[in-house]
Amino acid sequence: MSITWTDDLNTGIPEIDSENRRLVEFINSLSESRQTGDRTQVGMVLDQLLDFVVNHFMFEEHLMEEANYEFRAAHEKIHEIFAKRLAAFRGRFANGENVCDELHTMLTNWMEIHIKQEDKAYAASVQKVIEDEGGQTWMTGVMKRLFG
Repeated sequence: MSITWTDDLNTGIPEIDSENRRLVEFINSLSESRQTGDRTQVGMVLDQLLDFVVNHFMFEEHLMEEANYEFRAAHEKIHEIFAKRLAAFRGRFANGENVCDELHTMLTNWMEIHIKQEDKAYAASVQKVIEDEGGQTWMTGVMKRLFG
């Protein structure tokens, strides 16, 4: 089943919201694969998703560090567990297992739980720093320090 991005998923940080929207694209691509039975597409989704997650989590974690988010360590642990679960899905897939349904469920739950609750919690800290530090200039500086 395809899903649509809804406003309740917005964190209020445009860069993060844009990246989180990519998760919807991954879920919808996986939904398409489930319908067509296209294992090649499932493999591509898994590979791209793992690459995306590593970079996205690094960016989020850097924002949390810059904003001195008090629950950063716990949030990072959740990211680590999620990335390990994705890697396990990829391994199972490589061994011929059909992981589509289970992976789709995990990703959909991630959107519903992690983005709506965990990401919004740290987003409030980041938004406060953005406001206190002069708006988008702070975010531009963070991105420059992280990505060069």
